[in-house]
Amino acid sequence: MKTAALILSAFALAACATNAPFTPRSDYPPDPWVKGYANDDDCIGGEDLAAMSLDMPDYPRASYRAGRQGWVIVRLDVDAAGVTQNIAVERSVPEGRFSKSAVNAVRDWRFEPPKNGGLSDCRVLLRYRLGGVTLGG
Repeated sequence: MKTAALILSAFALAACATNAPFTPRSDYPPDPWVKGYANDDDCIGGEDLAAMSLDMPDYPRASYRAGRQGWVIVRLDVDAAGVTQNIAVERSVPEGRFSKSAVNAVRDWRFEPPKNGGLSDCRVLLRYRLGGVTLGG
């Protein structure tokens, strides 16, 4: 009898630990016009960047459970070796909800070494939508 109770308890606890499907509880905010945040000589997204390692950020668990969606514009430099530097959030909606996840992922990105020795003020849009993360276009 004790064994059956333990097995039943284990199944009940396992059911609590599983992730429910993502259910949006907030509208996805309209994508920003990323070039509107940049100067003419800044690099935007993939225009000048050739990715070697580009893992998408994790969807923050609290945002996933709350059904929150949004986006982040990340500003970064790429040094002569293709390593990201000076990573900062330019803007995020909703404010701050996805910023940490975005910065942590961008920190690990690697690019082919830029032909001109480095790039500055690159901007990338990360969309947190429907429980997944994609690059903006």
